[in-house]
Amino acid sequence: MRYVIVGLHAAGRSACAWLRRLRPDASIVGVDPEAMPPYARPLISYVLSGELEPGQLNVEGPDFWDRLGVRVVSERATALDPDKKILTLASGRQEPYDCLLVATGSSPRPAGVQGSAAKEIHYFRTRGHVERILAACRPGGSAAVLGGGLVGFKLTMGLLARGMRVHLLVTSPQPLALNVDERVGAWAAEQLAALPNLALQTCVTAQSMEPEPSGGYRLTLDTGESLTVDLVAAGKGVIPASGWLDGSGLACADGLAVDQRLLTAAPEVYAAGDTAICRDVALGAPRINAIWPLAVEQGRFAAWNMAGQDCPYPGGLAMNSIPLFGRHVVSVGAVNPRLTRGCVSEVAEDRQGRYLKLVFDGSSGRIVGALGLDAAPRLGELTWAVRRGLTRDDIPTHWRRAPLSAAPLAARTEWLAKAAGL
Repeated sequence: MRYVIVGLHAAGRSACAWLRRLRPDASIVGVDPEAMPPYARPLISYVLSGELEPGQLNVEGPDFWDRLGVRVVSERATALDPDKKILTLASGRQEPYDCLLVATGSSPRPAGVQGSAAKEIHYFRTRGHVERILAACRPGGSAAVLGGGLVGFKLTMGLLARGMRVHLLVTSPQPLALNVDERVGAWAAEQLAALPNLALQTCVTAQSMEPEPSGGYRLTLDTGESLTVDLVAAGKGVIPASGWLDGSGLACADGLAVDQRLLTAAPEVYAAGDTAICRDVALGAPRINAIWPLAVEQGRFAAWNMAGQDCPYPGGLAMNSIPLFGRHVVSVGAVNPRLTRGCVSEVAEDRQGRYLKLVFDGSSGRIVGALGLDAAPRLGELTWAVRRGLTRDDIPTHWRRAPLSAAPLAARTEWLAKAAGL
């Protein structure tokens, strides 16, 4: 049996490890131009801030793939022929397969900026990206960060730590708009606005970027204002890295739809990670959840099914744990306002500013999400509650009203099991 894994980061690396365990004698080929040595992409923000050295990104030694028995092809995949079971690489080389996994992850969403210098915008997704940003940084210099989500936030804090003055330009009315609610977003905006060397602007978009004759760049905003900066970086989210599949016959513009076994519409072609449109547990509908732990999980399930086991994937669930200005934000499930229309929210807040929001489906009363700011929510218990479909009536009122013990955080396991009908 010949397995080909396209993409060797979270999902692909997990799949390779499990395939080797399940199929000791199989031929496994890994295709990725950035596979050596294996590293953890989520740690690049710590390298930017100076908390880690670049070498500390590595999670395995240079002999990892050899020890695992994976033949690595350090090239980019450019085409797939599912009928002939052939993968084509950038060099024109072809790799046949019996079973293939698409785990190419995601790419930075383009910033949408026009102008002759727009190609010099820095993105923040890979080891190479952070190395290029560090090479462009200089203490006392100025930078513009486009985007106020998690990536934009990490870019901003890292550049400030490197001694730069930062203009944070946010299209939404508040930062972190996709990750938190208005209450926590407003608090985050206040903290950002109070930081030295940071200028926060909301409801603004950069339209064009041109080089300045004396060096640096001129950004023109949709307000008519212009900014002159030394560096421009964008954190506008991600898009599935699936464009190379155009012509394969697979619908891939927004990622790859998969069934419960993570199998695509093509025979023996599976997908996992940021390219896979899987069932979202909270929403009960297909959605991409582009987070590292879910990619690792999906890689494992894909490997099990590729190896011939029947292992339905139970679905993914968005989760975030964010240290924020000496406090801690935890979210699980559906908390993005765009995804919670028709839901009912219940908020608990105390005099110390601890805050917890529980989000319930408006018709069934099922808990679909939770957001906490210093509310001591333990991510595992909240995840369990959403996955089990606990309803508002399952959760005692006094727990819902206290941020430090709001349901199901203080529940006894046996009571929760009984409430969920287990």
